[in-house]
Amino acid sequence: MKLDELKDKGFRIVTNWQECNEKSIFILNCTDNTKFTNYKKLAIKKNCKYIICNIKFKKNIQNNSIKFFFYKNQKDLEDIAKIFYNLKKIKIIFVTGTNGKTSVAYGANKLFNINGIKSSYIGTLGFYVNSKKIKILNNTTPSYFEILNLLQISIDAAVKFVFMEVSSIGYCEGRLGDLMYNYCVLTNLESDHLDYHNNIRNYHLSKINLIKNHKLHNSVLFLQDSKFNRRFLNFKNKLITQSIFLSKNKISINKKKFDKFQISVGVNSYNIHTFNDFMVKNIVTVLMVYKKINKEFPLKLNKSLFPPGRSEIIYNKKNKVIIIDYAHSKDAYENLLSKLPLSNKKVVIVYGCGGDRDKIKRPQIAKVVSKYTNMQIITDDNPRNEDPAMIREILVKNSSNPIEVPSRRMAIKFGINFIKKNGGILVIAGKGHEETQTYKNKNHRFNDKVISSNYAKNL
Repeated sequence: MKLDELKDKGFRIVTNWQECNEKSIFILNCTDNTKFTNYKKLAIKKNCKYIICNIKFKKNIQNNSIKFFFYKNQKDLEDIAKIFYNLKKIKIIFVTGTNGKTSVAYGANKLFNINGIKSSYIGTLGFYVNSKKIKILNNTTPSYFEILNLLQISIDAAVKFVFMEVSSIGYCEGRLGDLMYNYCVLTNLESDHLDYHNNIRNYHLSKINLIKNHKLHNSVLFLQDSKFNRRFLNFKNKLITQSIFLSKNKISINKKKFDKFQISVGVNSYNIHTFNDFMVKNIVTVLMVYKKINKEFPLKLNKSLFPPGRSEIIYNKKNKVIIIDYAHSKDAYENLLSKLPLSNKKVVIVYGCGGDRDKIKRPQIAKVVSKYTNMQIITDDNPRNEDPAMIREILVKNSSNPIEVPSRRMAIKFGINFIKKNGGILVIAGKGHEETQTYKNKNHRFNDKVISSNYAKNL
């Protein structure tokens, strides 16, 4: 039986063996023999009778109870996708950049939803349909066929717009396949993932090429920073920058107090509860996308636009403030900490650096953090397969006033006790929304917000 005949009989492609059943076609997009053998067996136990795999495994197949389909390259996979998926009913919005991807993609999806427009979100926080979380994702940008399945779920839910975080690594590994966007947002271009890209030039080129290679003829590009205009001259009148958007629509932004901004558009105004003007910049980008697509400004805008763990104030009483954030790059820490009123309050930070990631950025992060804080409580982030003591040692060496507390829970408790006695701002950074902490290959349940909120009850 051919693939198009299976499609007509109601079979669907799945990318996870746990989703296999008698009406599924399991696509095994790997080239490792051990993984192939293990996942094949698991799929068979789930009554799966059809598998798509790399042609390299053809000579090793002996099981006649399974029908195999083979692909040679990415083009073959894209041809298979054309049989099973029709994406004409949906508009795709890519969101990429070094910092702010989650805030913009998640926030735009929320803004559409609270104003009655059906949309989905695919990214760091998972897969959401109309603001309801459907599943957790292992990668910010999932595999090609997993993305296609998420898009199909969105179409089945009558969704019209899908906001997708797109990473440089996801692009370089071919996870986007032949997907083309209708709209794309570039938040910024700083430094990240140098362990993968080797240097900043390669990293920037991957972002630029992803934008150029996945555009449709009439695709629109939104830029937060107009200094990148010259990189995208081929967009011509389909290029919208935040500075021009603010000027054209006569938008003003005013800080009302430590944790409140007001965005005014004509007679209308939106109150934004954050201390961080970088978060305000992201909200303006969300408004820019909304206005272009819907030809009007939204009627509603509320704090639900902010994703969890991004410059999130979880306590603000009696001259004591606790903030959690997902910062994990030099520029993200700069954006976060440079906005705090250092002259008025002591600023204390709890942070570490993740293992198996850019080692070169650790001294840079420590120096930026020291520039804006009075005391640095250095602890573990997600050490993964590295020695956590070695990571902490590098941060301590490059800090101005460090205190080393290996246990993240105890570090948070130490920081809260400090501001209880002295007042000030405590920033707990690096993990944000994450629910686990990774040592070696084990994930332990750990949530910065839950733990700090519990200790904050004693303030």
